[in-house]
Amino acid sequence: MKYAKMKVVRWFTTAEILSVPRRYVGKIAMHIIALKTAHSFYSNPANKHALNIMKKVKKETVMVLNDFEAHQIYMAVKKTEKIKGDIAEVGVYKGGSAKLICETTKNKHVHLFDTFEGLPGLSEKDNEKQFQKGDFLVQFEQVKKCLKYPHVHFYKGFFPATSEPVKNKTFSFVHLDVDIYESTLSSLNFFYPRINRGGVIISHDYPGSKGVKRAFDEFFKDKLEIINEIPACDQCLVVKV
Repeated sequence: MKYAKMKVVRWFTTAEILSVPRRYVGKIAMHIIALKTAHSFYSNPANKHALNIMKKVKKETVMVLNDFEAHQIYMAVKKTEKIKGDIAEVGVYKGGSAKLICETTKNKHVHLFDTFEGLPGLSEKDNEKQFQKGDFLVQFEQVKKCLKYPHVHFYKGFFPATSEPVKNKTFSFVHLDVDIYESTLSSLNFFYPRINRGGVIISHDYPGSKGVKRAFDEFFKDKLEIINEIPACDQCLVVKV
C-alpha cells in the first residue's frame, strides 16, 4: 500500500500534463512519505551510522536530498570502497551530497565539478518550465569552506571542459546532479569508460527531469548495464559490468 501511494505521488511529481505548482506539491508529498518510512528504517541499529552522518551534514550545509536518496549515496560509497578508483561528483550546489560522500569514504580522493554560476543554457530536450538557466547559483568560496577535507579537489567551470586534470584517472563511484540533458550526457560520455568494473553511477532527477531521463535512456540503450530506478527516490543507479 505504501509503494502504491508513492507511485501516485511520483506521477504528480513527473507528469508533464500537470502544472509546475502541482508537481512541486507532489514532491513535497513524496518527501513526507519518505520521512515517515525513514523513521522505521533508521530505527534499525545497522543504519544509524548513516543517519548520524546525514544529521551532521544537514546541520552544516544544504542537502537537497530526502533521507532515502542520501542513504543510496551513502551505501554506494561504502560498498564501492573495495573498487579501485577515485570518486567524482558533477553538480555540487551547496555541497550537501559532497559532504555526505566525504564523511562516508575512508581515504579516497573526491573530485567535485560545478559551474558555481548556476545551470548552463537548456536544450529543446529539457523542460524549460522545470529548470532555467542560472538556477542553483551558489558562492564558490562558501562551498569550499564547508568542504575542508584533505582529499577534495574542486574544478570550477563547465564540465567537461574542466575534466582535463582527471582524464587519466579511474573511478569507483560517480554522483551526477546536473538536472539537464546536455550536462548529463557529457558526464556519462566522460565517466563511463573511466569507471572500473563494479563501480557505480548514481544520478539525481531520474525520472523527475525529462532531460536527465532521456540522456540516460539514450546512452545505455546499446550497453549491457541496466538503469535501476530506485523506489521512493528521484534517482537511478547503474553498476558498471
